[in-house]
Amino acid sequence: MTGVLGRTEIRKEYALYIDGRKVLDERGIRVLAILNDVNSLLEASRLLGIAYSRVWEYIAKVERALKTDIIMVRRGGRGRNLELTKTGLTLVKYVKQHIKEMPGSIPQLYSVEIHIAGSDDPLLNNIVGILRREHKIGLLYSRIGSMRGLLSLLMGDSDIAPIHLLDIETNEYNIPYVKRLGLEGSAYLLHGYYREVGFIFRKGLNIESIEDIIKNRYRIVNRCRGSGIRLLIDHLIKEYARAVGSPYIKIIDEIEGYHDEVETHREAVDKILEGTADVTLGLRIDTRGTGLEFKPILWENFDFIINRQLLNSPQWKAFYKPFRKVVSKLIPTMEGYKLSEKFGEITEL
Repeated sequence: MTGVLGRTEIRKEYALYIDGRKVLDERGIRVLAILNDVNSLLEASRLLGIAYSRVWEYIAKVERALKTDIIMVRRGGRGRNLELTKTGLTLVKYVKQHIKEMPGSIPQLYSVEIHIAGSDDPLLNNIVGILRREHKIGLLYSRIGSMRGLLSLLMGDSDIAPIHLLDIETNEYNIPYVKRLGLEGSAYLLHGYYREVGFIFRKGLNIESIEDIIKNRYRIVNRCRGSGIRLLIDHLIKEYARAVGSPYIKIIDEIEGYHDEVETHREAVDKILEGTADVTLGLRIDTRGTGLEFKPILWENFDFIINRQLLNSPQWKAFYKPFRKVVSKLIPTMEGYKLSEKFGEITEL
């Protein structure tokens, strides 16, 4: 076999190997097997009882291993909005031909009125919990990273994308990325709040900048590609590489832990507490009750990109007013957060 099939193998324990390295477990194989039979990633998630964020993670793992895309982003709407690349189609066909009957789990069926998919945020997690419990709003919150959140919105899988993406060229948050993906005219920006971002590290370390991390060879724990924190980490490293006249690729290869990726803030902090890493980039509130140090870098814009169709729905009317009240109430209790001057305002894109 040649090409992708020459590198791919399903072994007896129901795991997918690429180039001899285990990439997917049994549940990941199930995801691949149905990709060409469903209309969206959310549908795949619900049919298999697998978290939406996990479905994205499985796809990302395969794409990293193959170094090519297996799905294409297509503007959402009625009908099919999930498409596979040529490589994706080849892989799915191979998987369907070779998997045997595997023991399955009972699907988790969500009662979803509004699907929020994007950045992981401790405050938003609390907001969603309150809106579910006290206001009986059927919210599904998938923590898949800012960029994947926008892609999910574009594909029609989600309704709201919470994001914090800094555009290095314009020094502007969020809107440049929305425009690049062609979401103008089909989405609105709901102004959110600010979060304080900085280095989180063990006590006893003296970290003021990315230079201290690189020169002292501290072990980092990184965030998944496409997340706002990951983009900021890469920006800081690129600035350092330019300053010292060294290739960016050479610098990241020398940083221990750079390729150790986690999905959430909590996972990153836990790596430091476990002693497997020295430092990460995260939020001030992530250090609460941990005994870890925090060195602030900036206040970032955390906003919400809204599907245009949602704004004209009964679901939005039930969501918007309680959302504003809950955020305003919680912000003073959350260290490292403050309301945007335009909080709650909606801007057409």
